[in-house]
Amino acid sequence: MRRCVVASGVLVEDGRVLLIRHPRLGVWIYPGGHVEPNETPREAAEREFKEETGLMVEVVGPRHGIGGDGVTEEPLPLTILLETVRYPDEVHIHYDLVFLVRMVGGQLREGRWFAADELEGLETYENVKEVLRLALRATGQGVLRP
Repeated sequence: MRRCVVASGVLVEDGRVLLIRHPRLGVWIYPGGHVEPNETPREAAEREFKEETGLMVEVVGPRHGIGGDGVTEEPLPLTILLETVRYPDEVHIHYDLVFLVRMVGGQLREGRWFAADELEGLETYENVKEVLRLALRATGQGVLRP
């Protein structure tokens, strides 16, 4: 079975999250995709977000202050998920680094903002809702019912 490293970004603003309708899965999900050769997961999350929404974002997250001697510490992901993805024509494994992101520019072309109280009935997977709850708590912008 094919195994892929992917990176995703969750953008939270004013208690709302930006989601896209996944073209192959037909559900609402946060933007993300495969990490390309010679690309870091952070770079992939930022690139995929721009490709899928039109917005330029930057990954944010805690750091421990490790650095020096040619080492730069990257922001930590919000979570890391090992997912079995069942597309209509194939099944493969995603090792998904899910990052919080903040908007730094661009123009929204695709996607829709969802308020916290809209997420419970959202057409998506339960693990996506759990990640969105986590993102809302982490940003202090609302808490969804468990």
